[in-house]
Amino acid sequence: MKSNAYFDELTRIGREWEEKHEAHKARKQEIIDTLGWDSEELKAWYAEEEQMKFPYSQGACKAYRAWRYSTGDEVQMDDFCWEGEETHDFIDTLRRAGIETFVLTNQSTGLMTNLHGFAAEGCEMLGLCTITKKDNRWGEETEEQIPGIRFKVN
Repeated sequence: MKSNAYFDELTRIGREWEEKHEAHKARKQEIIDTLGWDSEELKAWYAEEEQMKFPYSQGACKAYRAWRYSTGDEVQMDDFCWEGEETHDFIDTLRRAGIETFVLTNQSTGLMTNLHGFAAEGCEMLGLCTITKKDNRWGEETEEQIPGIRFKVN
């Protein structure tokens, strides 16, 4: 995929969070080793850990992964959005990133839920399509034709 300023910023923020979270987890072992399991500092650590939520919702993460792992010129969504906020956050993230279309290739039994969810978020179903998915396994590049449904993000 081409560079995308919005997704590049999500990447930067996510990496910063991961670094802070790793440092926080390392601090836990220091507290245990020096102050013990029953220390007030460890109780405070657990309270801090509870507050350290990942900065993005599941829907935003799915939009990022769809963009990040798409191998063609268009975003390919092969995952499933659960009802409610996840679908909203997925579409909202695509909008913020300036993504105009995406191809849904998920074939789960709950697909109808996503079709209606995307429509409820203002997306327009453009129709059936087939995309070429490129893959590189064990040094050998392959192409596979994947059936999908193209959506316009309004």
